Amino acid sequence: MVAIGMALVWAGYAVGIWGYCLVRGYDVSFMNVFAAQWPGATTVATPGHSLGTITGNVQTTNPGQ
Repeated sequence: MVAIGMALVWAGYAVGIWGYCLVRGYDVSFMNVFAAQWPGATTVATPGHSLGTITGNVQTTNPGQ
């Protein structure tokens, strides 16, 4: 009984995550929701690599510094 309950909770979680992805506009299938990397995704820069600057950005995140 506990295993069935856990499976139902996990299934609800999976459907909820997939629905959130669809609402946000991500083009991901239900099976790809739990993949290690989604199709078309880019890898994150490794430490030590510069990500560059955003041109025209004048927003100050911490004006006290």
